[in-house]
Amino acid sequence: APAANGAKVHGVKVISAVPDLHLMSWNVAGWKTTSEHIRRFKGGLAAFLERHHVDVLCIQEVKLSAKVLAADALKLGADIPGFESFWACNEGQGAQRQGLNGVATFVRQGLVVRADSQPLNDSELDSEGRCLMTDHGTFVVFNVYVPNSAGGMRLPFKMRFLSALRAAMASARKAGKAVILAGDLNMKARAVDSHWMMRPLEVPRLRGLVARGPEPRGPAISADASVAVDAISASWPSVAAALRAKEHRPFETKNSRTGQTFQRWGVYAKARSGEVIRIGPPHDVEDCARASFLVDGVAIERDCEVVLGAGYADATFLLQRPGVLSAADLGECMKKLEGVEVGPAALKSISDAFGDVGTPPAVRDWLQSVLHEDGMVDSFAAFYPHAEERFTCWDQYKNKRHENMGSRIDYILVDKAFFEGHARQGAGLDSHGREPDSPPAALAAATFDGLSQPSSFAGGGMPPLHEDEFFAQFREKPATGIVYTPQQLSDHIAVSLLLSPSDCRLVAPPVTLVRDAATQLCQPHRSARRITDFFLKRPAPAAAAPPAAKRAALGVA
Repeated sequence: APAANGAKVHGVKVISAVPDLHLMSWNVAGWKTTSEHIRRFKGGLAAFLERHHVDVLCIQEVKLSAKVLAADALKLGADIPGFESFWACNEGQGAQRQGLNGVATFVRQGLVVRADSQPLNDSELDSEGRCLMTDHGTFVVFNVYVPNSAGGMRLPFKMRFLSALRAAMASARKAGKAVILAGDLNMKARAVDSHWMMRPLEVPRLRGLVARGPEPRGPAISADASVAVDAISASWPSVAAALRAKEHRPFETKNSRTGQTFQRWGVYAKARSGEVIRIGPPHDVEDCARASFLVDGVAIERDCEVVLGAGYADATFLLQRPGVLSAADLGECMKKLEGVEVGPAALKSISDAFGDVGTPPAVRDWLQSVLHEDGMVDSFAAFYPHAEERFTCWDQYKNKRHENMGSRIDYILVDKAFFEGHARQGAGLDSHGREPDSPPAALAAATFDGLSQPSSFAGGGMPPLHEDEFFAQFREKPATGIVYTPQQLSDHIAVSLLLSPSDCRLVAPPVTLVRDAATQLCQPHRSARRITDFFLKRPAPAAAAPPAAKRAALGVA
């Protein structure tokens, strides 16, 4: 049963009886490893939830099959005292192998009515374990791990998934429920949701955009950036020709510490000087090198056929318009192929003014429809519209979290009326004494103000997670926004939503979990008795509803 308000769980004071409801969403990139890290510290998973003041925790990419979950439920936290857990696992019945993907939702007991691991009503889509719906009476939570586009090859599947998800949310609204969508959406809503070096620029249009002037409320480019645009535009025909003639081939890299060699793939292009130069980072697989520095348009047909160059405009899904490079790639090409140095300040000014979102147009259109037609609110953007470089995911193999070069692809979207009635900002963003909206504040939060250390490129893996770094993630009070979890736990960090009852009920009766067939399917750890059950001295006490103060605050009878 849940601990009473003010009591302690492994030395952690329980504040769950406050009238607020705190929801967190987090791509854990493998729950087995993440939970092992958490269990090393005092109180384990139960104390972890209490320290974060969590009432609902949505996790994505759990990477567990139902069989593994049922066999190791205790270690995996499926039976945390005071919480119900629900799981949608990938059993290998679809296109991806068993154990990939997977989502799970932990809910404080007494705050959930039922759950459904097949809410999309499409066996192929549901079988990948990417969507789980929990019903909380007055509102539902869709916990999702949206497919990535896989360089475009899975874009048609992604669009099917998104269409089904939108229909499922609409059905919930017709049933009188407010909708919360939480998870790794694998898309970006705004240009500022990517680091400026990663934003795509449509190079042939830059000069015209400068002449037209800044967009309303958009940043004007600096004088140096205007000069740089002239140089880029003059060089672009030569750069584009070099990139059309590019080659990719393997090369070896060596670990300086161990002497171990690795085969990588590189992209090579001829510079104006006549020298053939490698551009871009090394790639682990040939396909990634082949798909780099394409400048003539890329699209995907519904059958996943890739369309390059001529014909891209008539294909089903556009991936990239002609003449598009990221700000980083453009700067590198100008320097290596043309011998023209575009300074980082000028390049940033160009990217801030003209950088695009970096999400395929069909996906971007879906998100805009959800926000503007369906009336959902991006909770982070609503409370922190001017925050810069607040990202939720980084390439940790390249230590990008320590440069804060990442993307915000993890979201909590909320139906507008419900958001306006219940959402609260709370404690705000971690800033470590800096101006909260500034890039220095975002970098300090991402690195725990320098407490986290990068991995050595000489090998040896990520630094071990020590107690001071582990406990740096916890805040005294909850908030809507971002929860900076340690780098050792995942390459993503968590996002959060703080709700208050206001003058309406957040959770309506009944608060007793209905164990119907759909809900039971979400709890494979309860479907069979485990061997440890035979050695219990006595049955566990029945779970209680939330403490009286919380029940009253939430309007629960």
